[in-house]
Amino acid sequence: MSMFIFSIVYMLHVLFYIIVTLFLFIIGFRLYFQPVKEVCRCKTKLNGKVALVTGGNSGIGLETARELASRGAKVIIASRDVARSAAAVSDIISTTANPHVHHKHLDLSKFKSVRQLAEDINKSADPLHILVNNAGVSSLENRLTEDGIDRIMQINHFGHALLTHLLLDKLKESAPSRIVVVSSFLHYLTKLDVNDIAAKKKSHYMVRYNNSKLLNILWVRALAKRLPKGVTVNCLHPGVVSTNMFQKVPPWLGYIVGNFVAIFFKVPKEGAQTVIHLCLSPEFEKQSGAYYVECQLRKPSKVAQDEDLSEAVWQKTIELIKQ
Repeated sequence: MSMFIFSIVYMLHVLFYIIVTLFLFIIGFRLYFQPVKEVCRCKTKLNGKVALVTGGNSGIGLETARELASRGAKVIIASRDVARSAAAVSDIISTTANPHVHHKHLDLSKFKSVRQLAEDINKSADPLHILVNNAGVSSLENRLTEDGIDRIMQINHFGHALLTHLLLDKLKESAPSRIVVVSSFLHYLTKLDVNDIAAKKKSHYMVRYNNSKLLNILWVRALAKRLPKGVTVNCLHPGVVSTNMFQKVPPWLGYIVGNFVAIFFKVPKEGAQTVIHLCLSPEFEKQSGAYYVECQLRKPSKVAQDEDLSEAVWQKTIELIKQ
C-alpha cells in the first residue's frame, strides 16, 4: 500500500512540474514574441478615402474595417462567405454610423475570382486609397487549386499578389495610396524551396503557412522598388492573436481556456492595431518596403532580407499569377 501511495505522490509531483514548466514556457513565449500590446495613436481621419480589406468579415480584418469606417472611409470587405460578410457589414455600420460599408465576393483560391473583383473595382468611379491584404488560412491539407498552386500558398500569397498587381493602376491614379500586407513572425521558421514556391510537393501545413508569410515579406520588398512616388507598401506581424479554435469544446472548458488564452494573447482588436497604424500614419506616404511589429519598425529574418531571394520570388510570383 505504501508503494502505491508513493507512486501516486510521485505522479502528482511529475504532473505538477509538467504544468509549471508548460505555464512558464507560455509566459516566456508571450514575453519574447509579444512583450507589449501597442495601440495605434494616430488621429488621422479618412473622409473621402476608399479602403479595400480582404478577409474583412472576421478577426483582424473585421476590426481593421471597423476602425477605417469609424474614421470616415468608404470600406469594401472582400471575402468569400457572403452571409458572414453581410453580418459584418451590418455590424460595422451599426457601430460606426458610417453607411458606406459594402461587401464584394472574393475567393483568393481562384484566380478567376480575384480577376473578377479587380475588374469590378477598376470599373468603379471610386478611387482606391488603401488596400489591406489581410485574409489568410493555415491548417489546410495538401491540395492544389484549379490554378495548380497549393491552397495555403495561393490564399496567403499568390491571390493577394495577383489582386495587388491588377489594382496597381487604380492605386497609382488615387495616390497618395498605400498597400498593407499582413505577414507573421512565423516567417522566421521556414523551409522555402525557391524552385517550388507554389508548394506542389507535399509538406506539413505549418511549413506551407510559414513559407507563405516569408513570401509576403520578400514580395513586399521587391514591390516597393517598383512603385512610383505616392504609392507605398509595407508589411507587419500583428502579434499572437487568439482565435475561435475553442468554439467546439464544451462551454465550461471553452470559458476556462478562453480566459487563460486571453491573458497571454491578443484579441482581434489588439491584433489589428499595427495594421491600422500602417493604414493611417502620415509617415507611410513615404516609408515603403518595411516590416513592422507593435507599430514599430523591425528587421525581419535574415532570409527575408535577402535581396536576391526577393527578386527571385518576385519573378516566380509574376510568372505564376500571369498564367
